[in-house]
Amino acid sequence: MKLDDIKKLADLARIDMSESEMNEIAKDFEPILAYVGQVQEAVKLISTNKDGENNKKSEDYSLQNVVRDDVVTNNKGEYTDKIINEVPDTQDGFIKVKQIM
Repeated sequence: MKLDDIKKLADLARIDMSESEMNEIAKDFEPILAYVGQVQEAVKLISTNKDGENNKKSEDYSLQNVVRDDVVTNNKGEYTDKIINEVPDTQDGFIKVKQIM
């Protein structure tokens, strides 16, 4: 990785780096990028069959959100007394706090 690329990344991340720090980082980037390349190659090998065709179809990669209905699971006021008993100051069933502004 070139020093210009490292400087651009540092600027994007808003990190001030000296020339010597950039040289140190440049040494570390090469093995990291080589490892990422190996991982990408392994994924490519796994996803292709012996004829070199891709095993996965686009529909195999469909994404969907997994959500549940927003349902109240406790009874109204179930924990109110417990909370009120734990705070140092209350008024009319409400927690009393210091004025902020």
